[in-house]
Amino acid sequence: MLSVDVSLIFRLAALAIIITIFYTFLKQAGRDEYAYMTLLAGLAIALLWVIPLIMDLFKAVQAVFQLY
Repeated sequence: MLSVDVSLIFRLAALAIIITIFYTFLKQAGRDEYAYMTLLAGLAIALLWVIPLIMDLFKAVQAVFQLY
């Protein structure tokens, strides 16, 4: 039914570490615009990975409470 793959958690953690490194490097280099764009790109990637799980969760809740 609804199962969270452990590899997703590791992928999200790795993405967060990489985005943090890029953000810090760009921020200290004075490229604030690129730092924020990198942050937004990382957020978008993370949402693309997580949204299917959220949709599965809502489908499971609908099935449990029979909300069709």
